[in-house]
Order: sequence, then C-alpha cells, then structure tokens
Amino acid sequence: MEGKRQNPETYYLAVLFITAIAAIFYGILWTSKTIDYEAVIQQNIPGVTSIEKMIGAQRAYQVDAAGKKYYAVCDSAVGYQSRIEAMTIVNQEGLVEKVIITQQGETPIFFERLYTRKLFDQFKNLSVKEPVYLGGASGYSGYLNERQTNNYIDRVTGSTVSSHAVAEAVNKGTAYIASKCFNTRWSNPYDGYQFNRQDLAMMMIYIIALATAFIKKLVRLRIWILLASFGIMGFFVKKFVAASNLFSLITLQIPGLTNLGWYVLIGGTLGFIVLLGKNIYCAWICPFGAAQEVINKAAGFKSLGISPQVTKKLKLAAPTILWVAIMLGTFLGDYGTLDYQPF
Repeated sequence: MEGKRQNPETYYLAVLFITAIAAIFYGILWTSKTIDYEAVIQQNIPGVTSIEKMIGAQRAYQVDAAGKKYYAVCDSAVGYQSRIEAMTIVNQEGLVEKVIITQQGETPIFFERLYTRKLFDQFKNLSVKEPVYLGGASGYSGYLNERQTNNYIDRVTGSTVSSHAVAEAVNKGTAYIASKCFNTRWSNPYDGYQFNRQDLAMMMIYIIALATAFIKKLVRLRIWILLASFGIMGFFVKKFVAASNLFSLITLQIPGLTNLGWYVLIGGTLGFIVLLGKNIYCAWICPFGAAQEVINKAAGFKSLGISPQVTKKLKLAAPTILWVAIMLGTFLGDYGTLDYQPF
C-alpha cells in the first residue's frame, strides 16, 4: 500500500525550520563578536602603561596609568531579551570611574534610553565597598527601597529591565573587586528573588488563560478576558513574547531563577504549547491579538468568506515572516533589533 503523501506545505515548513535552526547556530558559533578588552581599557583610561590580567576565572585586570592604579572588571546579567556585559573601571580609592557596555542585544530604541538619560553617568564615584542599589524599581532585586545610602542609581523609566541588568552586572563585578582588592565582602542584593505587582498580574492572566482550556463556560467571557489581557499585558506589565525572546532562549541567554516574571512569560507560553498542544498565549493573552479581536467585534466586521484553500496558504505567512526575521537577525548579527511578535 502506498504511503500517505505529504502535502507541499509540510515540506515548505520543514525547509523553513531546518534553515532557521542552521542560521541560528551559524550566528552563535561563527559570527559572534570578539571583544578586545585590553583595547577597551586603553580607550577609557588615559595614559595606560601596563595591563595585567588578575588571577582567576573572573575577567578582571589591574591597570597602571599616569602613576595611578585602576581595576577593570567585566560581568554580565540578562536583560529583557539578551545578556548585557558591562566593564566597570574602579580607581585606587575604590570608587567607580566608568561603566562601559561591551556586549548587549537589547531592543535598540529601549537600550538607547540608558545613554540619552545618562544612566551610566550615575555610577561615577560610587563605592565598591557596598552594593550599588537601584532606585525606582520596586519589586526588583537590588531595589533601593528605604535604605539610607547614597550608593545607588535611578532606573530609566521605560527601560527598567535593562537598567536592572546593567546594575546587576556592575554589582557582580564590583563585589569581586571589593573582595580581592579592598578586603571587603558584602551580600549581593541582586541574588534575591524578585516578584513585583506586574509579575503577579501577569501570573493571574496566565492562570485565567489556562482555565479556559478546561472550563468551556469561560468562552462566554472571552471579550472581557481579552480586554483584561490587553490592559494588563499591554499597559501595566508591558511585556509580550517577541522573536528576540525566543532567540535568547535558544542561545541560552536565560536569567537566573530569581527573575520569576521571565519564566512566567516564556515558560508559561511555551509550556502551554508543549503540555496542552494549544497556543493559549495567542488565543487569550497576547495584547496585540486581543486588540485586533476587540476592534473587529466593535466594528462589526463580517467574514470575508475566504475559501479553506486560501486560508491554508495564508497560515504560512506567520512562519515565513518569522523565518525572514531569523535570517535578518543572522545577517545583521543582532537578534535584538528584531522585536517581532511571532505568535
């Protein structure tokens, strides 16, 4: 008996999948940028006469320049969609001279805010002998809260996650320099769990969406659930699943378990698909999809009567656009520029 013949769409999707995975691994293994850290040090410390790598696994250097001693240390933390690496330069008094970002793949428009709003200038003259806290970031690890200290920076509104990642990376580095060079040890506040109101609200939306898979009567409340998702995910939480999030997952740029919100967003979305075989995120959570459906119902648009054959072809548009996004990310060498919503 002749086996069942696969339709062309199946072969097409298989080709997209295989070439996309190949492109991602090519981007990871062969096009990654090599950083000349000693050159970065020379560009940011005037009059360098010697640079000596400090003993240990940490990327840290002792620098002599113009009769003074400096220390340069690199460490990283995961931001909204990428790992952010920061080099912190410390003077011989134990004060931060400068913070330089050596690698990052955040969405450009959001990360640029850190420069335009002078986040990095705030690190100047902060001490490595205590943590650098983050002001205005309630619910995040490292939050200043009511601590009586001047050793803090203020987060950049609209780029809180990236601000937090930079502060965390700097703290990892300064903790190392403090212990190795200034005989000072302190507990890193960024190692604590963070759980804020936005994370709680997002978790509630995911629980309600999960309930719709088992409680069919909730379909009657669909329009209200969509409105809640639109308001909470789009305006309060301000987080959604983008292609760059998936790329960061594939490339293992994953935050620690202390970042519970990230695991709710990404783990919950993919978990629904794997465990239930349903894309619940797209149907019940996505703020863009919710806005489209609510507008469609409010406007009273009627079905266009598109044939099943045409509908079947149109369903190939989403994976095709995602494939194009992956190829562009590989070509540009920066998946962070592709803040594209794949669902």
